[in-house]
Amino acid sequence: MKILSDFSCPLNPDVEYFIHYKAYEFERVGLARTYLVYAQPSYGKTYLVAVYALGQSNVELSDSLKSRHRKKLFGTTYPIGKNIKTLLIGQLAKNYTNGYNEYITGDILMSLVFSRIKDIHMIFPSVVTHVDCKDDENLKRYYEKFGFQLFKKKDDMLIYLLPTNKILEEVLSQEEQENELVGAK
Repeated sequence: MKILSDFSCPLNPDVEYFIHYKAYEFERVGLARTYLVYAQPSYGKTYLVAVYALGQSNVELSDSLKSRHRKKLFGTTYPIGKNIKTLLIGQLAKNYTNGYNEYITGDILMSLVFSRIKDIHMIFPSVVTHVDCKDDENLKRYYEKFGFQLFKKKDDMLIYLLPTNKILEEVLSQEEQENELVGAK
C-alpha cells in the first residue's frame, strides 16, 4: 500500500517489515487490524506519525502459577483455564520518516492504543492484554511504565501482560479528567 510505503522505523526493522509487507494481508484475513496515527501540524499538512496493530492471541498458564501471581497478571483468581485468550498489541512504533516521530509521544501513542482497546473490549471482552517485545531495557521500561508485568520469556522475546480491566480504569480516568477540564471552561 502506498500510504505505508514511506513508513520507517530504524529502531525496529521487524515492525517496518510488517508494515510494508504483512499489515495488509493480516487485515485481509482477519489476523490483526493495523491502525494508522496521523498528525496535522498545520492546515493542509497531514503526516503518518505512528502505527500499531491489535489482534487476538493467547498465553498458556502453567500449573505452578500461584494464586497471587494469577491475581497480579490477570486481575482475578477465578479459574480461567490454562489457555487464556488475549488481546495482543503488536507492531507499536513511531514513523521516523522526515522526523514525523517528533509529532507524537510514546505516552500519547499508548493512550490511543488503550482507548481503542476499551472500544474493542465492549464487543469482545478479554481478561488480559499482552505484548511481546525484545529483551531491551528501553522497551521493558516503556511497557512497565504503563503497568505491564513480565509474564515469561519465550525464546528471545519477553511476554508482558496487563489485565484489561486496568486499561479500562485508566481510559475512564482520563475521560473523567478531560470532562472536568471541559466543564471548567
